[in-house]
Amino acid sequence: MPTEGAEMSRSDAQPERVFPGKNAPWFIAVMALAAGGISAWCVTRFLSASALTSWPPSWLVLLPIPLVVAMAVVPIRSNRVELYADRLVVVYAGTHSTIPYFHVRSVRRTRSLWAGTANSLDRIRIEAPFDGDALVSVRDNDALMAELERRCALQAGDKGGS
Repeated sequence: MPTEGAEMSRSDAQPERVFPGKNAPWFIAVMALAAGGISAWCVTRFLSASALTSWPPSWLVLLPIPLVVAMAVVPIRSNRVELYADRLVVVYAGTHSTIPYFHVRSVRRTRSLWAGTANSLDRIRIEAPFDGDALVSVRDNDALMAELERRCALQAGDKGGS
């Protein structure tokens, strides 16, 4: 049987359960408007510049467009919570935050406006003082809460995990 540290260091382990992230329509609209607005500004600047007489060349103003579009799409596409035997991993916009179950002190619903890795206001706050609290929003928040309460040995509304 591998030790706790050895199990957590295995990068080839497959998650036992994956909860896809929830993307509220308002979040998708904000990201699309921001990316579209910045892209439109870049195209407008390109079309209004004289390609032959300007330095730097006017086409350089088009370079940010793929980056802006990626910055809008990645938080929507890369948004999930993975559950492993000994830990949960919050995957958001290309980042991974790992929280061992024994560090989790509480799991509760929240609709706070604090920014976090939740693309919806229907969120779950995972209190883990050693690893940093996490705000997540998945398509089935109730199932995630029940699963975390079971895996973290919490009772519903309990603040003192094991």
